[in-house]
Amino acid sequence: MTTGILALIILSAIFVQVGIVMLVGFYRRRGQSRNLDERGSKVQTPIEPYAPATSAATPVSDNLSWKGFREFMVQRREFEDRNRSICSFYLVPVDGNPLPAFRPGQFLTFKLSIEDSVMHQPKSVVRCYSLSDAPRPDYYRISIKRIPAPADRSDAPPGLSSSFFHDHVQ
Repeated sequence: MTTGILALIILSAIFVQVGIVMLVGFYRRRGQSRNLDERGSKVQTPIEPYAPATSAATPVSDNLSWKGFREFMVQRREFEDRNRSICSFYLVPVDGNPLPAFRPGQFLTFKLSIEDSVMHQPKSVVRCYSLSDAPRPDYYRISIKRIPAPADRSDAPPGLSSSFFHDHVQ
């Protein structure tokens, strides 16, 4: 047997092995993907969005969620950094009823009445802020970063609702 034939046999064996490994990997991935799809369809359930914020709402049955707006008061506020640019607000329901648990990424919708600096008239502003603590039945926490005016545009105002929370909500 010559060296060329021996090298050809070895290269063929390597290609066959690589092909087998690739096929096995492909079928494993396909099986994992199917398992994830099946598990995902079992876990995904429709979630009724919560809409707590600043005006009265009616509680909804067993799961403690509600429709519309709900009134909260600020129990306390804490600055999270030395610059006092991030403030956490601890909100308790005025009605004293327990709060529903929430999942990561859920948020509260706030309806604020803020005076327009140009027209000097109250303006209705709606903003959403993510919940920033573990679920608790007695309070929700949101953390709001003050948004300053852009450095490159002196005519642009700072963040409307973040400034309102930092300057007026006690």
